[in-house]
Amino acid sequence: MSGFVALLRGRGRVYLLEAIVCFSGPVLLLGLGLVALPLAFADSSEPLLRWQLTGMLLGGFIGLWGVIQLVLKVAYPRRDVAGPRAIVFALLIGIGAVLAFYQGMRLSPAATMLLVVMPLLGAAHFLFLGRDYLTRRGS
Repeated sequence: MSGFVALLRGRGRVYLLEAIVCFSGPVLLLGLGLVALPLAFADSSEPLLRWQLTGMLLGGFIGLWGVIQLVLKVAYPRRDVAGPRAIVFALLIGIGAVLAFYQGMRLSPAATMLLVVMPLLGAAHFLFLGRDYLTRRGS
């Protein structure tokens, strides 16, 4: 049996499905931003815009790393992941990137739901589920 099939048959599959639903929009947006980043630097666009895009992408990838670590810990509690402080710090950076993106863009209500509300609710839910791990003493 492949590792992916074993992963989906485990007890954490509901959490993995929730993560896919909540974070698929931002993941696609990060991919598009990664493609657009060289174009922003090649074009004669505003220098501030270039660095804002770079900061939001970097913050988004750091936040995505934190979400992946937290989802893995929630779905598979015995799995070794990053320390609680690193996960919380990464999630805070990611939340900042999402809020900076929202503040800088005019989004339709549907796009706001997909790219801002669902990721923030998903992160809040996983923070709640992983609260025992994240609040451990001596971490």
